[in-house]
Amino acid sequence: MLLDYTQSSMSTYTADCSGVASALYELGGMTVIHDASGCNSTYTTHDEPRWNTMPSAVFISALTEMDAVLGNDSRIIDDIVDAARKLTPAFVAIAGTPIPMMTGVDLKGIARLVESRTRIPSFAVQTNSMRAYSVGCAQAWIELSRRFVVPNGARAGSFGINLLGATPLDFSTGGMLESLRAAAARAGYTINACWAMGDKLESLANTAAARVNVVVSSSGLPLAQCFERCFGTPYVCGLPVGGLAPRWHAAVEWAAKNRCSVPAADFLGADAGGTRTAVLGEPLAAACTAAAVNLEQPGSCRALSPLPSLGIEAPILSSNLSEDLLRAMLGGTEVLAADPLFDIIAEEARVGRTVAFPHEACSGRMYRNGIVNILERAPFDALVGNLLDTAK
Repeated sequence: MLLDYTQSSMSTYTADCSGVASALYELGGMTVIHDASGCNSTYTTHDEPRWNTMPSAVFISALTEMDAVLGNDSRIIDDIVDAARKLTPAFVAIAGTPIPMMTGVDLKGIARLVESRTRIPSFAVQTNSMRAYSVGCAQAWIELSRRFVVPNGARAGSFGINLLGATPLDFSTGGMLESLRAAAARAGYTINACWAMGDKLESLANTAAARVNVVVSSSGLPLAQCFERCFGTPYVCGLPVGGLAPRWHAAVEWAAKNRCSVPAADFLGADAGGTRTAVLGEPLAAACTAAAVNLEQPGSCRALSPLPSLGIEAPILSSNLSEDLLRAMLGGTEVLAADPLFDIIAEEARVGRTVAFPHEACSGRMYRNGIVNILERAPFDALVGNLLDTAK
């Protein structure tokens, strides 16, 4: 890795292979992470709040040293075929990790062999555990859509929308997804499909029946762009946070009427925010939160994210920040809303005060009970009050 991305103060985010497992968790498939025995516990213990309440076929290949050295791919192929025949999943997804990457394992070839022997749709996701979860989510959904989504066109007489980019890594147990569904219902929209929480593979297969795709996290944008190219479905990048709710509603209506997408830069506008306060987190959620804070006090807040933007671009947002760059950008910041694991780097940057803004993909279950539901007015107003208290 580049030294710019070697971290000494910040925690790492959930890896891309765990993002694959999270993205596909509820869809009736079988996900195989090609890695050493025991590594599945990293995902199930720290990255998956559904593990104890909702069954899913997520396996580790139990890669051994001799298999890696000798290139013994036949064992993993046989194991996957045996498990798939017993479980009969809707699909098989195979995700990579660092050792298969370094030894040059042909994951696509393995997937083709598995499918030929089981007649179950199988695909590989080229992850390597060196990138963030959002990259893995996006890749997994695109591969899944290629195999299952049908071009059936928008349904007449209904205003259906799809939600793209929902996993517990960004929409954990704090009720955010339920709040988003409620906001859509109040606006008169029906949820055609949600990629990919609280929905089934059959619903996702009918994604093309919606009039608008609503991108709810950075991981959903590559999928939205794919659907725009394939089906002509416009998308809106944004969340109805605080005072942005009317703007969100208007953007969805405009996209449907004009058959034209509303990227994050258009939804959030030209406001670059200020440097006195900052919100750090997933790019789209952080940007929408900062923009909504600026509606309360103009020019007071900006959004920061160490995660890749995946196309979420706006003047208010700085993303893909290395530890050194983040430390430099936090200089002069009075109040920072971020996951508590960033308190160390905030102290190093001499930030005046931090406000807890936990993120499941950063700290896992450690601060899960403190996750802020920014889509409900009371928690959002409390966050704004904490941010602006010393910035007035």
